[in-house]
Amino acid sequence: MSADVTVAVGYSAILVIEERDDELPAFVRLLIEILSEMSERYEIILVSNGAGRAVSRQLAELLVEHSSVRAFELGRRAPQAVALKAGFEESTGGVIIAGGSHPQITRDSMKSLVESLDDGTDIVNSWRAERADSSFNRFQSRTYNSIVRKITRSELEDLSSAIKVFRREVLEETDLYANMYRFLPILAAQKGFKVKEVKCKHFHWRGKTGFVGLSDYVERFADIFTLYFLTRFARKPLRFFSLFGLVFLGIGLAIITFMFAERIILGEGLGARPSFLVGMFLLVLGVQVASTGLLGEIIAFTHGRQRPQYTIEKQI
Repeated sequence: MSADVTVAVGYSAILVIEERDDELPAFVRLLIEILSEMSERYEIILVSNGAGRAVSRQLAELLVEHSSVRAFELGRRAPQAVALKAGFEESTGGVIIAGGSHPQITRDSMKSLVESLDDGTDIVNSWRAERADSSFNRFQSRTYNSIVRKITRSELEDLSSAIKVFRREVLEETDLYANMYRFLPILAAQKGFKVKEVKCKHFHWRGKTGFVGLSDYVERFADIFTLYFLTRFARKPLRFFSLFGLVFLGIGLAIITFMFAERIILGEGLGARPSFLVGMFLLVLGVQVASTGLLGEIIAFTHGRQRPQYTIEKQI
């Protein structure tokens, strides 16, 4: 944490800036307007995520205009979660408001979102129930969130929204890296934090309409797979890998058994048959996959037992 920050504040708004955005000054003023109505002090932290000189000049202008704003620049582009963590380390607020360079929801929705963090809630997720983008984009979003809900058994409707409000303890005790920021409510719920989702009105659409690049779809699929592994098997990787290992072993063993039966009953040769090599390959692959799970289980037991799987809400 920076040496010049000595007094804790009530609210810290952390905005990760990845490109110059003409809406950023208006967004900052909106946050100042909302937070000024609160009874506690606040700060706004702008993190330039390797965005270049144009953003640096824009942030310098905001620093001159607003005394409550602080800005930091990362030397090169980092994943969103990493940039958020960098801003978090520089913050002192007990409540964190996280977002990007432009408001995704209206002013009234933003104010309602901040006020929804009551004593019984640790993290509030914004649900853009009234969307402003195209019908195809809404279809993609519904499909994506539906898949995530099914594999995580979550009830959250809109994990794609970047605007989230949460207590400081949530980010302190929840592992977050790469592109996992959007899944913060789910990962936090696993730790025992209480999650709430608030219906919001979409401000306006900023981004691509229609199909995105193939790499984006591959990345989203990889994120979903990572989330599935983290929520189901992070503490017990042997169950995940042994399942696939047993499948490979079973198929390989069935092939080898059938071919040996042919050899004994029909006198068929084995050496020149490709299926025999396939069966042997599947047997070896099954053993290797299961061994990977065993190694992961040992690592999880050795290092994971030092990290609590729960949070104590209060002492009675």
